[in-house]
Amino acid sequence: MVAPIKLSVPSDPKYLGLVRKVLQELLDKHRVPDDTARRLILCVDEACANIIKHSYEGPCDEPIEATFTIEDDDFKVQIRDYGKQCDTSKIKPRELDCIRPGGLGTHFMNEVMDEVSYCTDRAKGTLLTMIKHLKSEFTSARDKDKG
Repeated sequence: MVAPIKLSVPSDPKYLGLVRKVLQELLDKHRVPDDTARRLILCVDEACANIIKHSYEGPCDEPIEATFTIEDDDFKVQIRDYGKQCDTSKIKPRELDCIRPGGLGTHFMNEVMDEVSYCTDRAKGTLLTMIKHLKSEFTSARDKDKG
C-alpha cells in the first residue's frame, strides 16, 4: 500500500491551486490518464470551493484537510472541514436545464465519482469521501492508445 498524501490548507481560495498541483503530481505518478485526472482534480476543487462558500462562509483562515489515496486501482479522497455542517438532504445538483451560473459542482462530483458520501456525525464540520474506481479508466486509456 502506498501511504496516503495528507494536505491541510487555509480556507482561502488562493490555496486551491496548491491542492490541484499536489493532486496532479499524485495522479501523474500513478499514470492516471490525463482526461480522468482533469475530472478528478475538478471534483476536488469544487468540493473545496463549496467548503469555503457554504461551510466557512467567508473566513480565509479555517482548515481544509484533504487526504488522497490510490490503492488497488481506486482513487479515494477525503476532505474534512470544521465549519457549519451541511444538511445532506439539501445537497442536490440543480436542474441542468436551469441556465445560470453556479450549482453544478455536486452534479459534476456525482457524475464523475463512483461513490460520494458526506459524514456529519461529529461535533463540527463535514467529512466528504469520494471514490473513483480507476481500473476501467486505465483499460480505456490503453485501448485508446492501441486504436
